[in-house]
Amino acid sequence: MITTRILVPLLLLIFAAPTHAWDRIGHRITSAVALQFLSKEKGDTLIEILALHPRYQQDFLNQIPEFVDQSNRQELSSWLLGQAAYWPDIARGFSGTERSRFNRPAWHFTDGAWLRGAAQTQGNVYLDRSPSPAIEGESPTSISSESQAHNVVTAIDFNTRVLLDQQESGIARAIALCWVLHLMGDIHQPLHTGSLFTPLLFADGDRGGNGIQTETRSNLHADWDRASSNGGFNENLPLVLNSIAGYADSSIAGLSSDSTVWMAESREILKLVVYSDSIKSAIRDAEKNNNELATQQLSPEYLVGMQGIARQRLGLAGLRLAIFFENELP
Repeated sequence: MITTRILVPLLLLIFAAPTHAWDRIGHRITSAVALQFLSKEKGDTLIEILALHPRYQQDFLNQIPEFVDQSNRQELSSWLLGQAAYWPDIARGFSGTERSRFNRPAWHFTDGAWLRGAAQTQGNVYLDRSPSPAIEGESPTSISSESQAHNVVTAIDFNTRVLLDQQESGIARAIALCWVLHLMGDIHQPLHTGSLFTPLLFADGDRGGNGIQTETRSNLHADWDRASSNGGFNENLPLVLNSIAGYADSSIAGLSSDSTVWMAESREILKLVVYSDSIKSAIRDAEKNNNELATQQLSPEYLVGMQGIARQRLGLAGLRLAIFFENELP
């Protein structure tokens, strides 16, 4: 097990590159946090699986930054698994046959009306309109092929099955590893689990906050993505690690994994925190006056709370990756 005292300086070195949105930083952090709780054997197994990736040379080995000491196994593994966690977003930029082969845009989120397991409350927020009918989700055992995976939960079902099946090809397992690392991070971002609906402005939903512009000249979804980047790595990594500092390697032995629990948590945050009273009031005023929604200014209190929640969700995502790998990966 890698101790916090060793891991923090290592991560500060590995992630000293320019900051990006949570899409990049968050996924790299969750994979690195997972290494804190993994045995050396399981960590080595992940790297062995990843090495069979069909784009391992061009998307992994050729992209290793100069500041990564490739002779240091621990440092190199941390970077490679971080790249693997981010790789599904890299695949968004592929073209032609490579894009159709690897990019799966529907896997990154779920319809807020989709329910299963521990998530029996919709993730959608409905303002002054009736809720959409609930969608009863399929059982995890029914997801046996890639074509049946259509949201973040069913994609986790499919990719965990492939990753754990030693009869699958090495290529398939390597790709599945990237998706497992990525999707277990995505499901911890509240705005990947629901949207806001109104009669006029957002009759078809705000696309997980993408339709609500903020003073950053971005949108609410991007602000939550970037919450883990505000202040830089040096400030955030120790705080993310501290959010799970009470755990030890013995505490994760025998624990099970349930993605619907994680989705239920994200949806509760979505409803109670993400769509604040101020944001909902502004949307109602715009609806009432038949106006466009003005750019929203997020209060200092909102931003501080957003950063704290983002750090906690990143820490939990990393811990839960470790629980899955340690307890279920052959």
